[in-house]
Amino acid sequence: MRKFVTIPVLVLMLIVASACQTIGTANDATSAQRFLPNIVGYTATDADSLVDAITTAGAGAALTSGNIPAIAAIQRADAMIQCLQETGSIAGKVYTQDQWTDIVPEAGVSIVVNRTRVNQNVIACLSSTGGGLTTQSVRVEPCARTGDFTVNGEDFTYIYVGVGNNICGLFQLHFNNVQANNAQ
Repeated sequence: MRKFVTIPVLVLMLIVASACQTIGTANDATSAQRFLPNIVGYTATDADSLVDAITTAGAGAALTSGNIPAIAAIQRADAMIQCLQETGSIAGKVYTQDQWTDIVPEAGVSIVVNRTRVNQNVIACLSSTGGGLTTQSVRVEPCARTGDFTVNGEDFTYIYVGVGNNICGLFQLHFNNVQANNAQ
């Protein structure tokens, strides 16, 4: 009887242990980071911390006002994002125009998601972490788009949002080239 109980318990422990191991790195051939655009004339900054993004966006009051539940939720989400980035499951960059050519500087965000890796790593990462704007005569119209592609049997989703005449076209050109170079 004791052997009868021990074997299922050992199998269950093996399953739980294997679920806690992540798959992939941010530097391998099918990591999401590999498919982010490099656009000439723009500075690209890694979007790798939710805390930094919240603080940069000016919404850091929750972090400094002692709002314990908000701080805990933000830190937990940040740890999850860090884990998914380290496994090459997701990657994101913020792009800003080097030299302004218009009244409003061009800027945008591009995010790539390797859905295959997210599915493989989400449990392990969870367990390890615990209309346009108008100003005077200038009209700023944001642009956004999502799409999908597959490379070596791994599925990716890309998302971008931008402001300016060229940034979204440059993002789309990059992802069109990725799709063309990896047509299956």
